[in-house]
Amino acid sequence: MQRNFLEIFKGKLNTHRIQTKVLALEAGRNASYLSEVFTGKKSPTLETFTALLEAADRLSPGFADEYCLALVGHVDLDNFVTSLSSNELAVLMMCVGQRLKKLGSRENAIAA
Repeated sequence: MQRNFLEIFKGKLNTHRIQTKVLALEAGRNASYLSEVFTGKKSPTLETFTALLEAADRLSPGFADEYCLALVGHVDLDNFVTSLSSNELAVLMMCVGQRLKKLGSRENAIAA
């Protein structure tokens, strides 16, 4: 089954009640350009899509995580991890470590 990343993104925007104009403003993008992206007239660059995802997450914390989960669908983590090569597992663990470090620094900043 093919998953359209923009359709999933638009669905999550709807679920989180984020308006396109508000998202465009938060992401520093033109609202008419976003309209063209969401109607399929234009394709966003990776930089633009990343900015949109980060902006949506600022507007509704947890958006990015929900979007990523919706994008991949159901994943059996046990099978996923055991299917990784040792190099892939090492990269995954480095990413997890970086994420935990980032979360820890946020918690420390909030506590201060």
